[in-house]
Amino acid sequence: MKRFIRTIWRWFVSWNIGLFSALISLLAFRLPFFISFLIGVSVGMMYSVYMKKKEKKDRLHDFKDERLKDAKKKVRRIGQSLWRIRSVPMFSKLSRLYSICQKIIEIVEKQPDRLAVAQPFFNTTLDSIVTIIDKYIYLTKQPVKSEEIRQAMREAEEALDLALMKAENELLDMLEEDLFDLKTEVKLVKHTIASDDPFSLPTKHTITVTEEKKHEQKR
Repeated sequence: MKRFIRTIWRWFVSWNIGLFSALISLLAFRLPFFISFLIGVSVGMMYSVYMKKKEKKDRLHDFKDERLKDAKKKVRRIGQSLWRIRSVPMFSKLSRLYSICQKIIEIVEKQPDRLAVAQPFFNTTLDSIVTIIDKYIYLTKQPVKSEEIRQAMREAEEALDLALMKAENELLDMLEEDLFDLKTEVKLVKHTIASDDPFSLPTKHTITVTEEKKHEQKR
């Protein structure tokens, strides 16, 4: 329904702009009716194409914002879970995981084009991390723990170790472009300095004693 309304609105605006352009051409510039009609149709069609492209761009931007907001909520849940963890090693592990996920979010916020790289991590790994943490905390608060529960908790800790490694690799992948840019700039600076050779001194023409004697003999 929303798509249909947007289409009708695009046609309405394009038609009015085309009509206005045709009237301007006909009345203000005194162009023939047929030429004014063609100008109005052309302007209306071009503006319709422009509005359609803008709508696609806006929908893509809204989709990216929605994905990023969803990822930020999940990372916030990881941060909130820190205060419900009783194990010091687990607290340290989740703290590092939370910090890395925040860095990934910061990179995507500053460079929205990186969302395509981080999207698989946001959609799968981050979901699994939040689910495992919630289940783990739920089991730790139970007054009675069987061997099966303890085994499940150990497996959850191992899974979070793997998730931490995955998050670290994800962050490294997102930093590869920045690392490449840095290396390129360093090579450029080194090449510029080497080609300039600032320590070379200009050569001066010196007259030796022998040359001076030859000059006197000629005189």
